[in-house]
Amino acid sequence: MLGLYPELDPYDHGMLPVGDGNTLYWEECGNPEGKPVAFLHGGPGGGASARHRRLFDPERYRIVLFDQRGCGRSTPHCSEPDVDLSVNTTWHLVSDMEQLREDRGIDRWQLFGGSWGSVLALAYAETHPERVTELILRGVATLRLKEVQWLFGGGAACLFPEAWSRFLAPVPYARRGGDLLEVYHELLNHPDPNVHGPAALAWSRWEGETVKFTPQEEVVAAFAEPEFALAIARIENHYFRHGGWLAPDQLIRGAGKLSGIPCVLVQGRYDVVTPATTAWELAQVLPGAELKMIGDAGHAFDEPGTLHELISATDRFAAGWEGRSGLSSAEVERKEIRMLFGDEHVRRYEETDGKVGHDWQEGVPTLVLTTKGRKTGQDRKFALIYQEDNGNPVIVASKGGAPNHPGWYLNLQENPEVRVQVWGDKFTARARTATGEERARLWDKLAAVWPAYNDYQKKTDREIPVVVLERV
Repeated sequence: MLGLYPELDPYDHGMLPVGDGNTLYWEECGNPEGKPVAFLHGGPGGGASARHRRLFDPERYRIVLFDQRGCGRSTPHCSEPDVDLSVNTTWHLVSDMEQLREDRGIDRWQLFGGSWGSVLALAYAETHPERVTELILRGVATLRLKEVQWLFGGGAACLFPEAWSRFLAPVPYARRGGDLLEVYHELLNHPDPNVHGPAALAWSRWEGETVKFTPQEEVVAAFAEPEFALAIARIENHYFRHGGWLAPDQLIRGAGKLSGIPCVLVQGRYDVVTPATTAWELAQVLPGAELKMIGDAGHAFDEPGTLHELISATDRFAAGWEGRSGLSSAEVERKEIRMLFGDEHVRRYEETDGKVGHDWQEGVPTLVLTTKGRKTGQDRKFALIYQEDNGNPVIVASKGGAPNHPGWYLNLQENPEVRVQVWGDKFTARARTATGEERARLWDKLAAVWPAYNDYQKKTDREIPVVVLERV
């Protein structure tokens, strides 16, 4: 089972003026001489992240990421008052992509888009098919009326009634049976922060609660960050109210323009945000499309089965690129073990007593930590890098330098008794956070194994905890 490539930093980045007072943040990662690929983030308004860089082999790909108008590091940001959304449409974004391609000196590029990113990829490819080498689309959408009504008209509410009640909370009771997109348009653009703030959180949280096959607290918390929530809610509502400025069924009817462009569609069977029917219908009319239906996945790109198919597709399309061809079967096996991720990493580790998964990368050992969910009381398992000190494993609560602690650390603060597996050795431990000189000494020990910890600490104002797991 394939997972994300190792973390990497951009070798170049900048701000591109695209007109109408908008400036796009862009970055390039990987191999400057590699196969060009453009990553198209979701939302609209979701922004690109460091994890998205890791969907591509950095030795074979020239990876281009950018934040679309109004979000992420692009300016102006739609969380700011008085931002002009009239110059933020699908066709503005298609034009922006062409300006970025020309600015970066790229002739043709692969497009990788998920959720809203799949809509933008199709709109661009049907407009500029001569500029596209391949398409990889995940959580496929075409922004037809029935798709929008499913998510914001009560269809998905049948599966997530508790979350839907929170989505409806800011809406006056008398208007809950009406056009919720219009009601939310009024709320999100109300000048009073006490009105538009709660509305933005309710809108964004609804997406966060439905995006995963199994809802996760950390994902919901990320969607509830106020500045992010206000931008994504305003932009999404703006696009969805206008049907993406697309004619009815436009992207389905225009699929014939993509003849000759290899395309892989990766779709979660239980995707509540963009239901599987759209991917299936597109596959019927998209010449030569491969549909990968993942039986145990929802909408998110990093669910194990979905992630495996996405990495398989990017690897396959880069197979002819000079630099990484001709791997032996042993090298391929080592690569797969090294790239295990998330729940799949835990599962393979437990199944094999660490024979698969302990060495996540060469010289980087991992263990499996089991905590009790602080809200649910259920077991939560995580594969984490560790080092031993006086016979006790030591781990780091880095979360990649994010401003808040990872969920597992919050869990063990609530209940420090945990279970640990190192290779086949399974034991109970009591977690404590190291301080002072001990923390400094242990930090250096962990950073020697994973130097990126030092970069993570520079990115955040919090002191990243170092945790000792003392056997009991």
